[in-house]
Amino acid sequence: MQDLDLAIGFPVERALPVRAEIEASAMPAGEYASVLHKGSYTQLHDAYAALTRFIANQGRTPSGVAYEFYLTSPVEVAEAALKTQIVFPLV
Repeated sequence: MQDLDLAIGFPVERALPVRAEIEASAMPAGEYASVLHKGSYTQLHDAYAALTRFIANQGRTPSGVAYEFYLTSPVEVAEAALKTQIVFPLV
């Protein structure tokens, strides 16, 4: 995984001032396919596989990178109750 790029973000009400350590970005407009995974992060690969099959069955193609939204925190809920939304932009 030496070529892994990672961005961490969170929604804000307005644009933040530009600083060297903060880079503003936004999800581009367009069509997306998504799946909601409930359970351990170690099983996210199953959700990715299901979403990839769904996209292919619809005759669509994923474009770019997937986004993961962590809707719950492992500090606040049991591992089995974790919720992660996976979103792929589509061509």
